[in-house]
Amino acid sequence: MVKNSFISVIFQEKREENSGSVEFQVFRFTNKIQRLTS
Repeated sequence: MVKNSFISVIFQEKREENSGSVEFQVFRFTNKIQRLTS
């Protein structure tokens, strides 16, 4: 269940931010995970 929500977050981010480097997207995504898991 948690994995599915993470996956949906990834796809939402990619749709919203097609511009921007992959590194930046990964950086933002890891920050989100840290916030969700803390």
